[in-house]
Amino acid sequence: MTPPALTDPTFDRLVSLRDAYRIMERFASAYLARGDTTVSDFLHAYAGETASGQTADPAAVEDFLAAAESMTSKE
Repeated sequence: MTPPALTDPTFDRLVSLRDAYRIMERFASAYLARGDTTVSDFLHAYAGETASGQTADPAAVEDFLAAAESMTSKE
């Protein structure tokens, strides 16, 4: 299955700035916990956006959506 582009309707959901901050923190923490690369590489090579609206690494979009769901879903 092809990961969604950042232009996909999945990303149209509105969140507060508070939630956006917490989502990004959880997203970055999960990535860094795997020990893959440095923060600068994370921002450029993993979470960066390409001209076509895809993320530089196809797994990044799914990881971000999982972080968003974990922060905003009703428990």
